[in-house]
Amino acid sequence: MTLTLPTTPNICEAPVGRLSRYAMAIGAFVRAMRNRRAALHIADLPDSLLADLGLKRDDVHEALATSWREDPTYRLADCARRRAPHA
Repeated sequence: MTLTLPTTPNICEAPVGRLSRYAMAIGAFVRAMRNRRAALHIADLPDSLLADLGLKRDDVHEALATSWREDPTYRLADCARRRAPHA
């Protein structure tokens, strides 16, 4: 008769996985704040430069009106992509 013991997860592995998730979350938060600051600078551009980017002033204001946890540059990129002339 052979006795098999159930395997238990290594105690040292659990905190590392948790730390990497926290690090990724913190990285995403920092990136979103940095991109929000960049979107604020885009809001200061004149309308002619916004048009060159494929954006309207309303697009920038709508993107910045989202939750502070959301990255507004994704919304701006989507607006610009939809207005881009298709070659």
